[in-house]
Amino acid sequence: MFKVEEPILEKVLKTFNKDKESAEDDIRTIQKWVREQPHFLQPLERRSVANFLILNKFSIEKTKQKIDNYYTNRTKLHEIYKELMNPKFSYVKEVNRIAYCTAHPQLLNYNRVFFFKIRNPDLVEKLDHYVVLRYMMACQEIRVREDIMYGDIHVFDCKHIPSSFFLKLTPTFIYKCLIMIYQFRMTAVYVINFPLFGGTLIRMLKKVTKPKIFERMHFFSEDTIIKDKFPEDFLPMEFGGKGLSLEKLQEMMVSEHEQRLSFFDYLEKVKVDENRRPAKLENDEMLGFYGNFKKLNVN
Repeated sequence: MFKVEEPILEKVLKTFNKDKESAEDDIRTIQKWVREQPHFLQPLERRSVANFLILNKFSIEKTKQKIDNYYTNRTKLHEIYKELMNPKFSYVKEVNRIAYCTAHPQLLNYNRVFFFKIRNPDLVEKLDHYVVLRYMMACQEIRVREDIMYGDIHVFDCKHIPSSFFLKLTPTFIYKCLIMIYQFRMTAVYVINFPLFGGTLIRMLKKVTKPKIFERMHFFSEDTIIKDKFPEDFLPMEFGGKGLSLEKLQEMMVSEHEQRLSFFDYLEKVKVDENRRPAKLENDEMLGFYGNFKKLNVN
């Protein structure tokens, strides 16, 4: 579902004025640096290194910082990465019964498009916001090793989501979501059927999100607008398009997870040993950003 052919990778490299040879030089530089870090408990695969370079526009220093953050977040945010939606756990099947949370196998201008929509309104009260976040991060863990991490587009349909779910979106939870977002490149987020009482959430996001990120978030009280954002043959039929159904896309996503039982077990070991860190993590803006949330006052 996420595997991308080499010619597409070469086209993406050109957007950064890179050819295959110069990109390989940068990959080797980062791989060498990763091997030299005593606090990393697991190595990072070549494709993952390439994706972190793409995410950071081939800046060597920014790539090092983001890779260190990636390992560190997996250790410090244990409540998110614990049992990262391993298919062997029963609650994974439960979230798939409640909601569609899936991606499209076709890239759109090199961006990967994700869809979220309630599948069974009768079960929605059981929906856990942390489980949704874990599920999405499980997809990203696969993608960083197989996909091209050029950019992400998210479509969230709020229809059938109760007000109790939104009340769980505390500043602390929003902070953790932003950590996830800042690891990757968000091209756009479209939130449709957004409730009228959601103004407080939007104001909270505006206060704590970088302006350039907030500008990419779009909230709509209805759903017809989404048909203007995607080609008709790409958009799933549940959103008024003629593309693959969410049901089919969900089947593909579940299959992706179930084929990787050993991979999700391996992910439990991808973390850092802070006692072996050679120097303090530089520019750790997200971990330092937490204080802003503790003092946040949304009117």
